Amino acid sequence: MDNRMKRALAGLFVILIGGAQTANAQFARAGGDTLLYADDVESVDGVITLTGQADVRQGDVRILADEIVIHSRQDGGASAGPSVGTVADDIDRVIATGNFFYITPEQEVRGNQGVYTAADDTFVVTGDVILTQEDSVVRGTRLIYELNTQKARVVTDCQGRRCPTQERVAILIRDTSQAGAETGTPAGSEAEAAGS
Repeated sequence: MDNRMKRALAGLFVILIGGAQTANAQFARAGGDTLLYADDVESVDGVITLTGQADVRQGDVRILADEIVIHSRQDGGASAGPSVGTVADDIDRVIATGNFFYITPEQEVRGNQGVYTAADDTFVVTGDVILTQEDSVVRGTRLIYELNTQKARVVTDCQGRRCPTQERVAILIRDTSQAGAETGTPAGSEAEAAGS
């Protein structure tokens, strides 16, 4: 594997919530204020539920889903949980369900569900997972990203050569060195590799 391909693969897996996380469960590399938008917001017993076009923003990072449920840390006898104003400091777990998107300026992750867990500093995306970064695309059914180590793993339910191509992990790394030039790739190959 040449160095260009190694750099491209490494770049694909520097995803989601880049860098080490602080105790404040910052979703954006630079942190910042957290904005919550939804058609309906409910806060009960340490759980904030955003429903209807839910949108959580921090810096230049966005999490979108049909529903986002934010669970607070429970620290024995403390208050029942976060108010909407303190949610960024008390996040224990975030569950974003239905039409899940995680968007940064460098990449976009899509799936059916995304779950962030502060205890192990892990983000797991399930369903029809599609990760795009620059001109590259990774597809699978599950993406596991350990924020402490920046280790990412994409898997599918079907494994082995006997699985149909569209059911295996697929990675498309486009050759950008010949911008605008014909690459000789047969028609339809990109769509097949990306699983489109």
